[in-house]
Amino acid sequence: MNINNRISNVLTYIAYGDSIGFLHENLQQSTNALEPFYYSYNNEIKIEAERGQWSYITQLTIINCKCLLDHGEKNKVTIDYKRIFEEIKLWSYYRCGTPSNYMAKLELGKSYYTDEFYWNDKFGEGLARIIPIALVNKNFNAAQEEVYKNVVYINRHPQVILSGLLLLRTTNFLLNHKVFDKNQLLDELKNYLMQLQLAELEKNMNGALPSSYRIKFEQEKINYLMDLDRVKSLTMVPTNADGKTVFLSSLLCFFQLWDKTENEGSSLELKGKEVYAVAYGLLALTDKKQDLDVESIKDYSFIKSMGEYLVKLREYEVEKIPFIKENENIDIFSLNKGEAAKHPLLNHIRIHKKTQNNHYVELIVGSKSGLYKFIKNKK
Repeated sequence: MNINNRISNVLTYIAYGDSIGFLHENLQQSTNALEPFYYSYNNEIKIEAERGQWSYITQLTIINCKCLLDHGEKNKVTIDYKRIFEEIKLWSYYRCGTPSNYMAKLELGKSYYTDEFYWNDKFGEGLARIIPIALVNKNFNAAQEEVYKNVVYINRHPQVILSGLLLLRTTNFLLNHKVFDKNQLLDELKNYLMQLQLAELEKNMNGALPSSYRIKFEQEKINYLMDLDRVKSLTMVPTNADGKTVFLSSLLCFFQLWDKTENEGSSLELKGKEVYAVAYGLLALTDKKQDLDVESIKDYSFIKSMGEYLVKLREYEVEKIPFIKENENIDIFSLNKGEAAKHPLLNHIRIHKKTQNNHYVELIVGSKSGLYKFIKNKK
């Protein structure tokens, strides 16, 4: 299978792993049979999810895909941050789950970047979103620059940054090595970490870092190197709720899937939706795919088409223009059933259904990309 065919499958595999993990999280039991379930939108609202529903992991990954700009003359693909800000605001109405970093950014606005959470959060939820950046950039330096920007857009803790960059390096390695040895990949990640310099990452960034940040960054590099050695010797048992644990658990899960040693339904609930999203996404880049029910995920055709869109971006065939906000966002919740409008992001939309109670208003909105369920809390 050529590289473009492998790339076109990655998003569907990410969504599949995410849907399995999201299901386990809410049923609190292990199963690989996709089925409907309920998840918490907030403390007052529980939402019924369709069979194969994926979480914010896939949603944020798709948002990044929608915000990619191809620059053939510069040999790179970047993120349109004017658009991504608007996408995240809209996402807050159809989100499946509550990632603490994105929710804090929405709540705090510009002050988020001076808040302790931005600098100290080690989890960095939604890191699977950087995989598309790795896939569409043939130039690794361009990919690294853009992944760094995308990570620090939401999180500044060195552990989250290193997790994102190591996921980039892993994705890039698998793009170029369909056949490989696990130790070869781990050695590649270690060598990459040892050569990684904060000054190089920061050269195109604005603003000054705290004086202690560089020391903290180097210490996290050392800790990561030691943990990669433990993964290599199979003595690593990730247990912490942080981004490094998610990345290392994803690597271990990927190795199990790649070796086909994963027993059906064994301890899957312990690994989490992002672990499975990343692990299955990486598996799609190899020729050792399992017999998976990938087509049962929600909106399979749309996600598959987005994977094919990534291939076009990689070949600079889209020539996407930057987002320009020509007018204010319409208040979609002011629309009634049957009404149509033109939305700055969704383009032509129509309200298929509108329901409300004491706690929230719910809309089913149809667009070219499919049906969205939007929810607005009345409080």
